[in-house]
Amino acid sequence: MAYCGAPAGEAGGLQRQDVMINDAVPYICFRNHKERIMGKKRLERIIPLVDPLLGLLADYLSRADLNRNEPIFPTYGGGRHSSADRSKKLSKHIVNMRSGFDNSQLSPYSLQHTFRDRAVMAGVPSSVTEYLMGHRTKQSSALRERYGTGLPPQELVKWMVDIQEVTEHGHFHGESLD
Repeated sequence: MAYCGAPAGEAGGLQRQDVMINDAVPYICFRNHKERIMGKKRLERIIPLVDPLLGLLADYLSRADLNRNEPIFPTYGGGRHSSADRSKKLSKHIVNMRSGFDNSQLSPYSLQHTFRDRAVMAGVPSSVTEYLMGHRTKQSSALRERYGTGLPPQELVKWMVDIQEVTEHGHFHGESLD
């Protein structure tokens, strides 16, 4: 969710077939299937994987014995859980890396906003950010139509690397504006 701004339902509903680690460009595919319905008319999309998530997922999946249709995270996403149920389960695993920050403000949903903040700081075009997050806009839909036919996957990889390198982003909490 912090990696690409995916909501809890999309991240929690990933199946083994949705994550391709050994392709030329490793990726996650967010799409409709029996474990996940893309809500709010969200875009089905392919997100390139880069480190650190690529390494973490590769390690996790190398130890998991999953069939292609099995959920990757069955504790958090399998079955007919509501988004609220998934968020409650996932909230226990969110760790605040900033000192002096109110932990009560952290939630899986806030991770989507963190991603957007990091994308802005990385200089990623808003149409690309909207595509990566799965927001359906005229620009993100046009990007989706071009992806794989006109926009080289390496461009998305470059932007994902840039986003992952951002460490300073968002929120004025406890900061002086002097």
